[in-house]
Amino acid sequence: MPEKEEIFVRRASGLVRELSWFDVLIWSLAGPAASGMTYYAVKMLGDPTAYGGNEVLAFFLAGLMFLPIVIAAMAIASSFPRSSSLYVFVSRVVHPIVGYIPFWYYVVMSLTLSAGFLMVLGIKAMAGAFAVAAIGSNDTHLLSIAKTLTHPTTGFYISVLMIVILWIFNYFGVKTIKWSMRIITIIPLTITIFVLGGMAFEGPNAAMHGFDKIFGAGAAQQVMNAAFKGGTYFGTSIDPLVSVGVGMGTYGMLLWTLWAWTALETVTFVGSEVKNPGKSYIKGYIAGWIAVLILYLVNAAVVPWSGNYDFLAAYSYLAGNYPDVLTKMFPVFQGMYPPAGSVPLVAALIWPTPAIAITIGIAYFLWYFNTSAVLWVGAVRGLFSMAFDRLLPEKMTHVSARWAAPTWANHITFLLAFLGALLGLLDSMGSNLATGALAVLDFGGLIFVAPVGLALLMLPWWKPELYKRMTVQSKGLLVTVGVILFILGWWMLLFTAYYDATIQLMNTLVAAIGIIVFVAMVAINKKKGIPVEKVFSEIPPA
Repeated sequence: MPEKEEIFVRRASGLVRELSWFDVLIWSLAGPAASGMTYYAVKMLGDPTAYGGNEVLAFFLAGLMFLPIVIAAMAIASSFPRSSSLYVFVSRVVHPIVGYIPFWYYVVMSLTLSAGFLMVLGIKAMAGAFAVAAIGSNDTHLLSIAKTLTHPTTGFYISVLMIVILWIFNYFGVKTIKWSMRIITIIPLTITIFVLGGMAFEGPNAAMHGFDKIFGAGAAQQVMNAAFKGGTYFGTSIDPLVSVGVGMGTYGMLLWTLWAWTALETVTFVGSEVKNPGKSYIKGYIAGWIAVLILYLVNAAVVPWSGNYDFLAAYSYLAGNYPDVLTKMFPVFQGMYPPAGSVPLVAALIWPTPAIAITIGIAYFLWYFNTSAVLWVGAVRGLFSMAFDRLLPEKMTHVSARWAAPTWANHITFLLAFLGALLGLLDSMGSNLATGALAVLDFGGLIFVAPVGLALLMLPWWKPELYKRMTVQSKGLLVTVGVILFILGWWMLLFTAYYDATIQLMNTLVAAIGIIVFVAMVAINKKKGIPVEKVFSEIPPA
C-alpha cells in the first residue's frame, strides 16, 4: 500500500469542487456582515468604553487590520486548496502543534459556538422591528408576537430550529449550500441597500423623531436625560454615560469592529470545494473585502446620522444595562424585554408601518442566518481536516457518498452550535459563566492570526518546497505580510484576552482539553505505527 494511503485516514477527501469565484465573494460578504452591520453598529455606541468614538473610523481601521489577513488567506487558499487551508498551511510549515492549538480554539470554540450564538443575536435584532411595528400600529396581535419574540427563551427556541435547518443544509452537501447561500445573501443585501439609501433620504435624526412619534413627545430626550445625567429612576440608580473622547472611544470600538470583521477568512475552509481555486480565491476575496468595507462604512456613517448618535447611544446603554428603567419609563414595554439597539430597530422607528418594519426585521435576520451558515460549513471542514490528519477521531472524516458531505463532523457541529445558542440564552439571563464562555469567542476567533503570520515569514527558507507551490512568488511580500500578521495577531491576543478571572478560566480550560485530545490522538497513532511527523510531512489529498 502506498505511503500516502497509510498515513492519512482517507485516500481522497471525498468532497467535490462546486463553488465559483462568485461564491467566494458571497461567502466573504455573508461571513462578517451580520453582527457588525446589524447589531453592534448601534449597540457599541452605548458602550461606556466606546461612547464618543468615531464609528466610521473604527470600522475602517478594523478593515485595514484585516487586509493583510485577506492577502494571506487569498495566497494560502489559492496555493493549497484544501479543507481548512490555513490550518493545513501552518501545521506543515511550522509544526503540527502550532497548527493544531489555534485552530482547535478557532474551530471548536469560535466557529461552532458562534453558529448557534449568532442566531440568538439575530432574533434580538429582528424582535426590535416587530416591537416597534406592534407599538406604532397599536395592533394587539402583533404586540403579543413582539412580547414573545423579545423573551430570551423564545429566541433560544427559534435559534434551535434554525440550527436544525443548517444541519439539514449541510447534510445535503455543498451544492445545496451554494444555492441556499446565494439566495439568503442576495435578498438581505438588496433590502439593506434600500434601507441605507432610505435612511440617507430621510435625513438626520429621523429615528429619534420617530421614537417621539411612537412613544410620545419628548420621549427621546427622556431617554437621553436618564443615560447622560444619571440619577435614580424608579428606584434604580443609573451611572451616567460619559464620553471618553474620540481617540479612546474609537479604540474602545475596535473590540466590536474587529469581531465584526471576523469570519472573512472562513471561506478558506472550503478549499477542496472551490473550482479553479487559483483564480477564484484571488478574484472573490478582493471583491469580498471591498464589498464588506463599503457596506460597513456606509452603514456606520448613515445609521448614527439618521438615528442620532447620542440618542442611539443612550437607548443602547439603558437597554443593555438598565432595561427595567425603560420598561417603567414606557409602560408599553411592560410584558416584554425592551428591544436591543440594532439597525432593524432604527429602521422600524423611521418606517413603523408593520409590513415594512417586519420585512426589514426578517431581512436583517437573514444576515445572521447566512453568517451562521458560513461558520457552520467552516466548522464542519475544520473538524474534518483535523480528523483527516488523525488529530481527532477518524469518524469525523466520514463523507456521504451520495451528497459528498461530511456527516459526523456535521453532527458534532450541531451539538456545539446548540451549546452556543444555550450560552446565548444564559448570557441574556445574566449568567456570568455564560458571559465568560462567550468571551472565548473573541479570543478563539482571532488566535489564528499570529501563527499564520509566523508560517508566512518562515516559509521561503524553512519550507522552500512549499514556497515553490505558492501562487504569490514574492518573498518580500510574503515576509512583509507575515511580520505584520504576527505583530497584529499578538496584539489581538492581548486585546481579547481580558482580565476577568472567569474568562481566563474558560480560556485555560479550552486549552487544557485541546492539548489532552492532541496527546491522546498522538499516542493512539503511535500505537498504530503512524508517526505524527509522517502525517505532517505532506499536504493532504484534495
